[in-house]
Amino acid sequence: MRFDQNVRGLAVQAQDLNDLDFTKPPVPERTAAPEAALRADAELGALRAGHAGNTVFFLAARPRRIVATPEAPVIVVEDDDITRRVLERALAQQGYPVRTSAHGREFLQALRKPPLPRLVLLDVELPEISGFKLLSMLRQHPQTAGIPVLLLTARSESKDLLHGLSLGADGYLSKPVKLETLRVALARLLG
Repeated sequence: MRFDQNVRGLAVQAQDLNDLDFTKPPVPERTAAPEAALRADAELGALRAGHAGNTVFFLAARPRRIVATPEAPVIVVEDDDITRRVLERALAQQGYPVRTSAHGREFLQALRKPPLPRLVLLDVELPEISGFKLLSMLRQHPQTAGIPVLLLTARSESKDLLHGLSLGADGYLSKPVKLETLRVALARLLG
């Protein structure tokens, strides 16, 4: 299958998601309880100064797939507490065991705990060690080289997408992202 056919197929899927226009920062809702941020239709992340406002949704034509045991978790590496909790809850509701890490060192410790993950959902802008560096480390080690990695980041410039793909990312989603968009990506990556 040619590359342009793959791109057209992804565009059709993205149209079906009915996502909002992400070229403008989302207007925060005023709520009395912080738990309202964990709504099922929440947008994850926010636009930041210095970042482009384009939505990027890319999945590899043939993503890595590993044979995972039912208890193999999805590891979420995200430094923002609210985004990490929303992702954890959304994945748990879909029946996936979840481990979370707020930074690179926690993630590396989580990898040492068996079983290996079925997927890593990785933020790029992390304290101490960038997500790009963590992805590079994963791809260099024989035991973790085959684990699918989905980058979820506020970076939406083409140079960042290309850099992530060159390091071996299986998918790239820019923030803010609707949970429904994330569900489509996970379904494709996890089969």
